[in-house]
Order: sequence, then C-alpha cells, then structure tokens
Amino acid sequence: MTNYGRIHSAARPQEVVMTNSAVFVASDIQPYERDIEGYHEEGYEYNYVGYTKDEYLIEQNKKIASLEEELEAAKIILGVD
Repeated sequence: MTNYGRIHSAARPQEVVMTNSAVFVASDIQPYERDIEGYHEEGYEYNYVGYTKDEYLIEQNKKIASLEEELEAAKIILGVD
C-alpha cells in the first residue's frame, strides 16, 4: 500500500481506479477554493491510496468480515434470525 496523502485536483476523481496491476482509491473527496496572490483556484481535495490488486482484495475481505460481524450482532440485539 502506498499512501499518497492529501491530493489536490481540478477535476473530481473517480473513487476507485483499477489498472492491470494496481487499484487506486480516492476518499474523503471535498471541493475547495482558495486565492493565492490574486490567482483563484478551485477543485477537489482528497486522500489517495494505491494498492496492489492482492492488497486491495485483502482489505476488501477484512471490510466484508467486519460487516458480517456487525450484522450478526445486530441480529442478536433485534432477535432476528
């Protein structure tokens, strides 16, 4: 995993971009505006992380497992099968 940190872009990024060997994820996408020495700039600011495809699959499996645990806990609380 490579964390590119907070990125600025004039165009709104796609949330997930896949190439033959990597997956890039943009998150917390926020519009921004600023003036620097009389120059007006606007665009988007976001977190950007790159994964190998294997790393991305591992991360997605962890998220799925966590959601399944939360679902089971909610079923118990609600008394639903």
